[in-house]
Amino acid sequence: MIVFPIVLCICLALIFWQDSKFRHIHVVLPVLVFACSYCITNYLQGNLQLIGINILFFSITIIVLTLYMSIKNKSFLNPFQNYFGLGDLLFYIAITPLFVLYNYVLFFITSLLFAIVMQFVLRKWIKKDAVPLAGLSALLLLFIITKDIFFSFQKITLIR
Repeated sequence: MIVFPIVLCICLALIFWQDSKFRHIHVVLPVLVFACSYCITNYLQGNLQLIGINILFFSITIIVLTLYMSIKNKSFLNPFQNYFGLGDLLFYIAITPLFVLYNYVLFFITSLLFAIVMQFVLRKWIKKDAVPLAGLSALLLLFIITKDIFFSFQKITLIR
């Protein structure tokens, strides 16, 4: 159905706008992104296994980040208070149905690099120190989904 990719793209644009402007996103947006992503890729056999594997990778990454920062600071450090927002967590979980593990890892790393580069490029116009990670990742995903829909070569997402 064509409606799910359209709603997904609208949600990604709203995430970008909200995170860039307010440095937080409404909880409904990641839920809608997950629902649309799941409906788009529901044709895959083993879709729930794919989602579980991607969430496991993301969870391990967050745990390793927490351990590293806690050891570095010599006390437990909650990454959601200092480095990583709850909206970022929800966004990266919401997009798990869109990728196989290899492409999810590739997107995760690329989106982090994209956010860093964009933060440096836009630092004259961005007044806050916090990086809008979910927003910039949503913008990158919007570009990737658009490319995957209109061009048939080297698809990154599972969108047909």
